[in-house]
Amino acid sequence: MAKASGKSPKSITKSQFFAEIATETGLKKSDVVKVFDAMTKIITQQLSAKGPGVLTLPGLFKLKAKRIPAKKGGELVPDRFNPGKMIKTKDKPAHTRVTARPLKALKDLLK
Repeated sequence: MAKASGKSPKSITKSQFFAEIATETGLKKSDVVKVFDAMTKIITQQLSAKGPGVLTLPGLFKLKAKRIPAKKGGELVPDRFNPGKMIKTKDKPAHTRVTARPLKALKDLLK
């Protein structure tokens, strides 16, 4: 679907997305914004450290949060860009990785 000019296609903006939802559902745009704010709050609660770390959006996808612990640096490893030289690794802080897996219903819609 790339154009002949070589540029990749652009996604719609947030306000365009909300406007599309509003026209499809017959709701006001402000109501759609409130729904998405509520969804964001629920997703944040479910994927936070206090939540279960898993959330399924029915018919769309499953979100999983994996906590990655901090990693100490200072280890000597071969440099990928300069063969024969060694580099010292840096510390990596703890972080959370979120993955999204499409559900069967979404896969079937895109066939």
